[in-house]
Amino acid sequence: MHYLQRPVTRRAFLTSTLAAAGLGGIVAYGAEQWPLPAPTTLPSPPVSLAPANGFAPLALVADPAPHPDFTAYLGEILRAEGFLGLRQISLRQLDHPITAAVIVVGSAPLSLDSQGWLRQFVSAGGGLVAIRPDPALAEMLGVRYLGASQIDDTCYPAPATGIAGPLQIHTLYDRVELHGAEALATASNGDPLVTIHRFGQGTAALWTFDLAQTIALIRQGNPAWANQERDLMEGLRASDLFAGWINLERIAIPQADEHQRLLSRVIDEISPLPLPRLWYLPDNAPSAIIATGDAHGSRVSHIEQLLAIVERHDGTASIYYTPPPANASGRLARKLRWTLSRTPLIGSAIGGDDPLPGPHHVAAWRARGHEFGMHPYVEDGLEEGYYRYWSEFLKLGYGPLPPTVRTHRILWHGWVDNAVVQARYGIRMNLDHYHSGPAVRKPDGTWTMGYLNGSGLPLRFVAEDGTIIDVYQQATHLVDEHLMPVFQTGYEVGLDGATAANQTISQIAASIDRYPAALGLQCHVDPFLLGDPIAGEVARWLDTTLSYATSANVPIIAAERWLRFIEARNSSDLNHIEWNGQRLRGTITIPSAPLPLTVLLPEEHRNTRLRTIMLADGEPATQRRDIAGRSYRVIRLTSGQQQLIADYAS
Repeated sequence: MHYLQRPVTRRAFLTSTLAAAGLGGIVAYGAEQWPLPAPTTLPSPPVSLAPANGFAPLALVADPAPHPDFTAYLGEILRAEGFLGLRQISLRQLDHPITAAVIVVGSAPLSLDSQGWLRQFVSAGGGLVAIRPDPALAEMLGVRYLGASQIDDTCYPAPATGIAGPLQIHTLYDRVELHGAEALATASNGDPLVTIHRFGQGTAALWTFDLAQTIALIRQGNPAWANQERDLMEGLRASDLFAGWINLERIAIPQADEHQRLLSRVIDEISPLPLPRLWYLPDNAPSAIIATGDAHGSRVSHIEQLLAIVERHDGTASIYYTPPPANASGRLARKLRWTLSRTPLIGSAIGGDDPLPGPHHVAAWRARGHEFGMHPYVEDGLEEGYYRYWSEFLKLGYGPLPPTVRTHRILWHGWVDNAVVQARYGIRMNLDHYHSGPAVRKPDGTWTMGYLNGSGLPLRFVAEDGTIIDVYQQATHLVDEHLMPVFQTGYEVGLDGATAANQTISQIAASIDRYPAALGLQCHVDPFLLGDPIAGEVARWLDTTLSYATSANVPIIAAERWLRFIEARNSSDLNHIEWNGQRLRGTITIPSAPLPLTVLLPEEHRNTRLRTIMLADGEPATQRRDIAGRSYRVIRLTSGQQQLIADYAS
């Protein structure tokens, strides 16, 4: 059978084409109007430490303690300090002698059996770290409790510890007097705050205050001031939690990090075997720059100007983007223009010389190693703002949503509310704690540089009851609008680009010399939109700062890449540990990481000195690193399992 096909006229063809296009436009418009379902369920809490099964180099007692219970946050701190083979144990369920090198116990009440296990453990040569513990341990700790607690916001570490001070503590401490122990840190009145004591064949150390809660209060500010306007700068920001809380005379010291390093130093000192630790930063780098730039309606050329400077110094950066406002029809027109701009012959005419970023631009930037994420406005509410900008980000075709973020104007709700909302959207790192505004200005008008939240290291947020939130707090330390009149708010130092670079270079140099840190850097894309003179000054500041960093072997890393490194570092493990007094063996497991990890071993342990450290079939380590007055040997790791061998000799 033959079918007769009537010829299609030009008019019929155009009519049907327009009808199809019209129908497609109606469908597309309807899709633009249709709201996306918002994430409603909270993600699962972070995986807790694995239970000890056999020998553990470092074990955290996870028995419930009086509220607020910051035991889980203590685990986060130990992870941040790089200890491998970290496990948890329950003294309440123990029915055999403890097999570990060092036990860390918090304020959980201890039964007579638990006290007996700990006494036996330390007497036999183990190390004990007790963080504001049950006073029943007094004899083992070499102190006598005076039956009183008080507040003193100053902790003076002994010079021999290598820890900078004085440090703030923000919490109650238990008053004790020495009864054989040695003080490693004291309060203003001379009361012991940190002590160490030889007991039998082992050693026990005491913190008379809750160290984990102290570090949380330094890093996250005063929860009693949540949702209060305190820094006199319009809008509730994270900095409001620190105005009058951080001692600006000590802001140049990363106080939370120094508290952590004192803990690590003591653990090293009391351990019966040398403990491997991971270095904080990639490939034994002395410091790192976490490069970011907020962009508000910027065009492709403006973003490219910032990325070109970063790439000139072999770096990657995170762009946090707010698109120009658009309704459904405007968004649809924008997407159509992006599509047509990629067609032959007519594409350049439709796209224009300087378009807004389209999905193809975003894909190209990501392929170059950069991150392109959202920058939500939350003036109308935290939940509303995050939903609106998440929806806009996905509908413009910019997805998937990357795992790091900075909120517009760094507006902040509650003590950790931002982090709770961000976790619902799969965000894993927050950069809202930001060095800018009146909170970092002294009463005499002097502007400061340093560590508003007392840290150059990322830790997950913790709620007031001690619950861990699976979002890392990464501070932003080097801020263009703090140093230069980027937006002329009246809350800036007012420097030119060259002088501003001197300030940031000074902080990077201090990090290299004394305080290893991942320094968050904010360079807005907006100045490149505004043009000269501010564009030239900001470009000069950024280029000079990054040039110094590169010359000092400081990597320049996008926040997303940095997060992946931290996740790999925190997932690394150590098993099958053997120690005969001279040779240490163990199997290190390293997941795939975007940047190399390195492991440290102390140069000296008890009466021995490290001769060689190597991976099986590898070359001996020759690089060194100093932390808190102690020297370590460093060796680079690769992903997978590898056997570590370290030889010590008298």
